[in-house]
Amino acid sequence: MKDSSSLGQLLVRVNLINEDQLRYAEEEVKYQAQLGKRVTLAQILVRAGMVKQEALTDILGVQMQSVTKKRIGEMLLDQGFITPDQLNEALEKQKTSGGKRLGRLLVEMGFIDEKKLTDILCCQFEVPFIKLDSIKLDEKVYEFLSEDQCKAYKIVPLYVSRDVRQALVVAMADPTNVRLRDSIKFKVKRNVDVVMASEQDIKKTIDILYAGHGPAEESLAELIGENKDEELETVERGSSASDEPELTDEEGRAVVKIVTTLIHEAIARHASDIHLEPQETFLKLRYRIDGDLQVMSPIPARLMPQILSRIKLLSKMDIAEKRKPLDGRFTVRYKGSEVDLRVSSFPISLRKRGVCEKIVMRILDPNSGQFPLREMGFDARVLKQFIDAINAPNGIVLVTGPTGSGKSTTLYASIREILDSTINISTMEDPVELNIDGVNQGQINNAAGFTFAAGIRALLRQDPDVIMIGEMRDQETSTMAIEAALTGHLVFSTLHTNDAAGAFPRLLEMGLEPFLVSTAIKGVLAQRLVRRICKNCKEPVEISQELRDELHLAPDMQFYHGKGCPKCDGSGFKGRCGIYEFLVPNEAVRNLVIKRASGDEIKREAIKSCEMITLRMDGINKALQGLTTLEQAVGASTADE
Repeated sequence: MKDSSSLGQLLVRVNLINEDQLRYAEEEVKYQAQLGKRVTLAQILVRAGMVKQEALTDILGVQMQSVTKKRIGEMLLDQGFITPDQLNEALEKQKTSGGKRLGRLLVEMGFIDEKKLTDILCCQFEVPFIKLDSIKLDEKVYEFLSEDQCKAYKIVPLYVSRDVRQALVVAMADPTNVRLRDSIKFKVKRNVDVVMASEQDIKKTIDILYAGHGPAEESLAELIGENKDEELETVERGSSASDEPELTDEEGRAVVKIVTTLIHEAIARHASDIHLEPQETFLKLRYRIDGDLQVMSPIPARLMPQILSRIKLLSKMDIAEKRKPLDGRFTVRYKGSEVDLRVSSFPISLRKRGVCEKIVMRILDPNSGQFPLREMGFDARVLKQFIDAINAPNGIVLVTGPTGSGKSTTLYASIREILDSTINISTMEDPVELNIDGVNQGQINNAAGFTFAAGIRALLRQDPDVIMIGEMRDQETSTMAIEAALTGHLVFSTLHTNDAAGAFPRLLEMGLEPFLVSTAIKGVLAQRLVRRICKNCKEPVEISQELRDELHLAPDMQFYHGKGCPKCDGSGFKGRCGIYEFLVPNEAVRNLVIKRASGDEIKREAIKSCEMITLRMDGINKALQGLTTLEQAVGASTADE
């Protein structure tokens, strides 16, 4: 860990400074260098009063300054920690010790204490000594090295640096073991930075890091090693067996194993998407879990083309076509259940590699995300209003929100709520994400002429009672949906707006008549997804007075957060929950729509006369219940207030 940026990131990790302070110090180091002055990052931080020298020493240990590299014995002798006779005696004993390191022998013989030896080693190898109980570990860092390896070599992975090097930072009890450092670098296929820690601290951190992550399944970081000869079990849909070639060579088997494991791991972690992004020197892998992208172990660049081709083959995509975006789909069997994966490729350009393909796989697991409407976190009053709306004989019920806010999940839950053998429910979706028994689900195919508008015309001749349209995206589709609603059909659909009130101006912008819009719409539900606090480590948290004043929160309002535990991988969150805003238009709101009022005017009237609960109100209420944090609730509703 020789450069100041690595040391700075370490200080951020132990909460000694924040990112803004680090940026300031790094800029100051560069400025002083331009003036011909050589100052260290630590000196700048101390001079600026951002860090006290005592705190720096407590975290990093006493780092001794040395200009030249010397043998450990010479350094101890020069500093006056041992005598020449003691050094000679230890060197003689080393010859019969079976390869024991000189520093360890000097400690065992009582010539020097371990603290002094640690400081000398840190100086000699330019590595800081840190106390691991103060450092923040990355969530998935345990995947780089196995628990057995860490215990055997007295090492533990800590985090991946955020700079361009993306180096793995590893704590070692013995930084003099250069061979071990090289071995780790080869194993993890990336740069490795080393810090030093006591054996006791390392052992304690290993126990914390690997708690609940035993050797039950092989992780992606270990895929290139042993071969389990396990192949992804795919399910054919309406065609004969795949014509893909057999991969019999060792590299081919590694490709099959990597693809199998990354898909299985993503499903097991309840990820919604898998991102495979080509880089110059590796294939970047990320999972979207609970709405956030999490970086996984990188895949070696030499396997990149084969892995991407393997996925395209499974998806029935043209592997020879790399110049334009492609779409595909395949189904796998995981633990006895079938899971659909929707695959999309997108050509990207790299400086050295030229045109490559980024691939994203959307996981459509029929066993996840199927929540009954009553278990989706609706306020009791909102739930009653919404159930009344979806049981109406006609009209339009809209669900709005950005991509990834759970609109489809809500619509599917609504359909299951009203599903009955006495009514005909038909859908038009692009794509069909979840199959529901008893519902006629249509897959939009623009290339074949099966558009939303054409689908509605055909669907109205199918004697439907309830119609679900994936999205009201243009004037023609929206006009036909309103006409269907006004002629005795109940229509469900989605719209991309920030809040419930914004749906009305959005439809008017498409060219629809205000009178028809105000008459047809029975309710608009706006929603967001926020991260749920881990139940295992939930605890009360103090909120600053400034934030209470800004949000008008009473002093006795208690909020919560997750402190981090093995069950939530130290994040403090586990799963997600929804926050909702449901607008049922009354006469006053309908009059504003006819007058083409703005979304803000409609919202104010809905709060006043409809007593509408806004996204922020619902979010803060869920934070008070301990379901999510105040930061999550406010962050999800900031754009709508």
